[in-house]
Amino acid sequence: METKETMMDYILETPKAVLANLQRAEELTKPLVDLYLRKEYHNIVLVASGSSYTSCNCARLYVAETLHTDVKIVTPYNFAHHDYKLLRDDDFCVLLSQSGASTNGVEVLKKLKEINHESISLTGTEDCDFKDYSDYLLDWGVGIETVGYVTKGVETLTEYLMMFATYAAKAKGFIKAERVNEVKAQITQAMEMHKEVCDQTEAFFKSHMKDMTSMSKAYVCGCGTNYGTAMEGALKVGEAVKIPAICYELDEVLHGPALQLDPAYTVFLIDSGDETSQHAVDLYHAMSYVTDHIYILTNDKSVEDARAIRVSKPCEEPFTCFYYLPFFQLIAHYSAEALNSWDKHPLYFEMNKRVDFRTPKFREKVSPK
Repeated sequence: METKETMMDYILETPKAVLANLQRAEELTKPLVDLYLRKEYHNIVLVASGSSYTSCNCARLYVAETLHTDVKIVTPYNFAHHDYKLLRDDDFCVLLSQSGASTNGVEVLKKLKEINHESISLTGTEDCDFKDYSDYLLDWGVGIETVGYVTKGVETLTEYLMMFATYAAKAKGFIKAERVNEVKAQITQAMEMHKEVCDQTEAFFKSHMKDMTSMSKAYVCGCGTNYGTAMEGALKVGEAVKIPAICYELDEVLHGPALQLDPAYTVFLIDSGDETSQHAVDLYHAMSYVTDHIYILTNDKSVEDARAIRVSKPCEEPFTCFYYLPFFQLIAHYSAEALNSWDKHPLYFEMNKRVDFRTPKFREKVSPK
């Protein structure tokens, strides 16, 4: 009997995929780098949804700081109906989608053609619907990922965007070759920590199984690159465990959202190990007065080990997302497995028949159930 891959398989496969792509990063990113180097662009506009959107948020600050430009991230539907009006001729606009088969993405490509702006699509496969509408269709090198709750795609896309910025910045003279090697070393180290976090998370889940399998509502909070991690964490827990899981920025959570906190809430905080670190830890201790179901990814020793995930070799802040992402991916997987919460409510499919987010061609290949 054929064994189907699981979300866990792709989480554990991520370091191998990331490191393989790192070895060929210059070749892999060259098509996008070449497009970016054709002229001086005003801003970068990334159009993405779902996990591609969270990847963009993980990479955004690194890309912006490395290329000395602003990076705007827009959801496809909003772009196709509103934000396209703000797009300048000298904005470098890229549509990102692992499947290349989102209906909102097709809308974006049609809108770009309508306003005579070139269309660049970055996908996880070149055999997709986007190829019929794109001026340029590029593959970021995720390989095969057949599970809908994508994990490997998140980290390989984040890596691709960071390495694109790194090589484009080198070509523009913003950084030297030494920095390229430093970035590669940081991502390599992050993949070592990825395994470390995976091992810790397995033990963490066993210790906190009662809490992790009785979550009814959750907050996930981070900032910087880990605002993207928090987005992805909330998305994965919501998708797999089927509970309301909401992402907030590390301080913004205090400005309204914290008012509804009660002892039943589960809260996950992410300490990026930079100037925001103390605030993350202070928030942990303060929120502990409201709920016992609070956990933090931190190396701060004021937090008891039982409620913390730690790493032995922390990376520079932009690269911490690479080893914090698997914590949330695994918590979602372990909880969903324990609760058998993978199946959607039967009426979901009635809704999906009426408002589908994938193209008909995609549905012919992959049945919704």
